[in-house]
This record gives sequence, structure tokens and C-alpha cells, in this order.
Amino acid sequence: MKAVKYFIVYFIAVQLLLPYAFSLSDVYSNRMDYKLMLDNNNMHDIDAVLQQVKRDIDRNDRSDYIVMLGDSVFYGSPGSSNQAVNVFLQQKPGAPTVYNLSFPAMQLGDLYTMLLKLEKFGISTDKLLFNIRYASFIPRDPFPRSVFWLGEHLRILDRDAYEHVLPQLKSSDFKTPDDPYKYFQRALHEEWLPQLSLMRYKDYFRQNLSHAWLNFTNRPIPDDALDDSRAWYIKKEWQESQGLNYNEFLEDPLLVASFTDKPFDLTENNVDVYFLNKIIERQQGKKTWIVLSGTNHDLMGISVEKPGYGANLEAIGRMMADKPVTYINLEGVIEGDYFSDHTHFTPEGNAKLADVLWPYLNQ
Repeated sequence: MKAVKYFIVYFIAVQLLLPYAFSLSDVYSNRMDYKLMLDNNNMHDIDAVLQQVKRDIDRNDRSDYIVMLGDSVFYGSPGSSNQAVNVFLQQKPGAPTVYNLSFPAMQLGDLYTMLLKLEKFGISTDKLLFNIRYASFIPRDPFPRSVFWLGEHLRILDRDAYEHVLPQLKSSDFKTPDDPYKYFQRALHEEWLPQLSLMRYKDYFRQNLSHAWLNFTNRPIPDDALDDSRAWYIKKEWQESQGLNYNEFLEDPLLVASFTDKPFDLTENNVDVYFLNKIIERQQGKKTWIVLSGTNHDLMGISVEKPGYGANLEAIGRMMADKPVTYINLEGVIEGDYFSDHTHFTPEGNAKLADVLWPYLNQ
């Protein structure tokens, strides 16, 4: 019996004290760790980041900070974490702290779920900056999922919204349990275990241990860039010198669909408009900047010059004009030389993006 008591005391102590053994820099370096979460297939690693962001805010008594949400453009893909737009924003005179909680491939459903998670951890969204893109509003046929990463998190945090989009999620391979054992498995892995500090920090503990060993043995820590961040035309020239067809990726069906010139349905029949409205409703009375990510017109000229493409952009603009937010349309604003591909930026492009955004944020 005494051993059981000791175990319970030890378990409670670990649960309460383990987060204090970590700091924000142990789980976050200018952005969340995409490779870590992907390699461990564990989106609950986000919770450790949010817990440490909250501790950082409280410890430093921060009352003026900006939360960034978004997809790979705001994340800073394909460059490294010291080349993301928030790094350049924080170099501006008088800039507040910017917590970049963007993540590649996040959809508007994921951003709404992240908003709920921020509220759960007590992180203010009084100043919220997030990006959308033209492709945010294309019909899903049925891919990609409208909540790409955080479907189970949405189920727990907003059951009504989850049930509203569940048909679309199921049509795009989102799995739900169909027998008691699978219900138990889902509850165990999605609801119970993520509450334990040992489970919340295990992936970061292993990674930090690995990095400590590399430092001890005088070996470099792997770069966290996701891919080649050079300008698109440099990569094109190199690939063609190797006998490769750089333009082949422009024929990818998903990419072609993301630049459709068919008229958008911008009513709440469109699941992304549904989530956008839920985000804005939750942000009532707060400062919200919504950025429409631009396109590389040098590379995608044929697509962006179609009349239907321009008409859809105008329709998005009219929709956003009625919202109590600051809408920043970057379509055609940043020159093609600053792009690494059709939509992502080079490091210099992220610095340019910060220059464009700062006057809005600094008002």
C-alpha cells in the first residue's frame, strides 16, 4: 500500500513539475517543429508549445504580443526557422513579441481549432495575424480535408462545428471509430494520454537529448529548413541544366485546381467561409489582420491572368470588406524574384513580406 502511495505522489509531482523543466526554446524556435510532429505523427506536441508560450507570457509579464496563425507561407517554408517572417517583424523598432504558431498545410478549419486551443491555454488573441490564400476557397473534391491536422482536436473543443464538417472530413479519408474498442483507442490517444505531461513532452525530451549528444560529440545539429529556399528561377535554371523539366510540377492536378477560374461560392455552403466566419465571430472586439498570400505572377502568369481568377479575387475582397478586420491583399504586391516557388518566399522574400506587413501592424 505504501508503494502505491509513493507512486501516486510521484506521478502527481511529475505531472505538475515536468513542464517547469522545459522552457519555450526547448519546444519552439521561432516557429513550431514541423519535422518533429510529422516524424512522431503526433499533433498533440502542439500542446507543449502552447503551454510554454503561456509560461513565457506570464514569466515576462507580456501584455503586448501578436499571435500568428497560418499555413506554410507564414510558417516560412521552405527556409529555416531563423528566416521566417516573424523573425524579420521582430527586428522592426518597437515591435512586440510575435509567436508564430503557423504550420504547413493548415486549413481554415485548423486555424479555428488553433484559436480554441489558444483560449484553452489562456493565451490572448487580442492581436491575431493569420493568412489565407486564393486556394482557401476552392471546392474540395473531396481533398484536401477542411481540417487537415486537427480534426480530433476540433471534436473535443467544438462538437457542433465538428459535426457540421464531419461529412466533408469523412469524404476525404478522415477515420472515425466503428466499434467499442476503437472508441476506447481514440479516447486513450486523443483525450486521456495527451493530458499527461510525460506524454506531452516525450518527443521534445528525446529530441533535446539527441541534440545534446550532437553538441557533446562536436557534430552539427541538422538544419530545420524543409527544402531549398533559393529563388524559383535559380532552381529552374539548375534543374534544366540537369536535364529536368522544372515546369512539370505546374501540371500537378492539385496545383491546377488551386488556381481554378470557376466562380467561388462564398456563402457558408463553402466550409472555409463557415470557418472564417467562426474565427471572426470569436475575434469580436479584438485586433485581427487577415493576409491574403500573394502568388508568384512571373511563374503563374497564365493562371492569374484569367478573368475568372481576377473575379474571384474581387469577390473575396468584397466579402472581407464587410468584416470587422484589417484585410491585406498581397496578390501582385511582391515581385516574383522574392518567391521560392509559386507561393512560398525566399529568405529575402520573408524580409520583404515583413516590410509590407509592418505598417499595418504598427498602426
